[in-house]
Amino acid sequence: MDTVKFVHCADLHLDTPFRGLANVAPQVASELNEATFKSYDNIIALAVREKVDFVVIAGDVFNSKDRSLRAQFRFRDGLKSLADHGIQSFVAFGNHDPLSGWSHTLEWPELARRFGDKSVDICEVVRDGKVVATVHGISFDREKVTEDLAAKFKASTNGVPAIAVLHCNVGGQTGHDNYAPTTVDELSSKDFDYWALGHVHTHSVLKEEGPAIVYPGCSQSRHPNETGAKGCCVVTLGDGARPDVRFESTDTVRYYKGTVDIDNCKSIDAIQRTIVEACRLASEAAEGRHLIARLSLRGRSALHGQLTHGSALQDLFEAARDDLSAREPWIWLERLTLETRGLYSIEELREQQDFAGDIVRAYSALLSREDGEASQLQQQLESEVLSSSAGKLISPLTAAEFRQLVEQAMHQTLDRVVEEG
Repeated sequence: MDTVKFVHCADLHLDTPFRGLANVAPQVASELNEATFKSYDNIIALAVREKVDFVVIAGDVFNSKDRSLRAQFRFRDGLKSLADHGIQSFVAFGNHDPLSGWSHTLEWPELARRFGDKSVDICEVVRDGKVVATVHGISFDREKVTEDLAAKFKASTNGVPAIAVLHCNVGGQTGHDNYAPTTVDELSSKDFDYWALGHVHTHSVLKEEGPAIVYPGCSQSRHPNETGAKGCCVVTLGDGARPDVRFESTDTVRYYKGTVDIDNCKSIDAIQRTIVEACRLASEAAEGRHLIARLSLRGRSALHGQLTHGSALQDLFEAARDDLSAREPWIWLERLTLETRGLYSIEELREQQDFAGDIVRAYSALLSREDGEASQLQQQLESEVLSSSAGKLISPLTAAEFRQLVEQAMHQTLDRVVEEG
């Protein structure tokens, strides 16, 4: 069996608008507008540098079926760059860019192949006049594909590595629409050497060999919930060895979520320094990429009362943001939330015969009663909220979520009473 080397990427989502970050600084906005394109450029440069035989792109090249011409030009130019270096490319389209919405406005290079949506296309990879691999793939014909497209695949039996390209949800993974649903068992039954998947935005290897089944994840995070490194995979198949799958990060902006413990901070200045240091360390881990951070302040502190007073938290947030955004690469502190508590002990307050003790005992009784009073209160509050104008935007609470709200209310009440005392 010949050895072949290729890049597997997916979910480029070119020209994605970064919603929820409309008020960022100009340099941040500019970088975000180019982030998906620069990540794609990094994939092309990686393929050229690694001298791969071909590149596969497993769906969601664009963010919507109404593709911008700007995105089409940038994508086509990347494929042309590959072709100029003799590298073939194979492209499947997914739920975000089904062929039903394709705009046939640009000419693709001869070495670029777009998979159709009627049946599985089979393409040969030729090197020095010899077929060294086959690539099989199919695109979505519409956004909501609910049938198992993997059932249509059948591997070649010509003795060269066989790669299957599919945008799908394996095993009903949550957080992603269950389009083209399939299973590891179904994919394993098809006799391919490698399944190049797309749709799930987190890099994962579902099976290492026999066959390898891989999600490369998205190439660039698009919102704060997509944290950590994003990129593509460099894959080597052949010579009877297990598939070599190497993840390479290609993102230019990275998202980070973290907590900052302020137990040992003796001043507001110390808290600001701790915030800045936490972001600096996250930036170092991002290896030279720009960083968008969400942080939560946690711990028990005598400064809790100051942080909850007036605009103190917002002022701290803006001061830390100003410090961080001036750095290069920049760090944009996108959100700072407060989850701290005062130094008081709930158990000690419970024993006190004063107003604070009464508060703790009242809330504790509400949470511990088995006569349904807490449930009745929850139903009453939900009825009032859900019947308001904002009700359609709010989902009913679970019992655990309601309990958490009651506990938060107790602490917020105690913050005022104890601090004033």
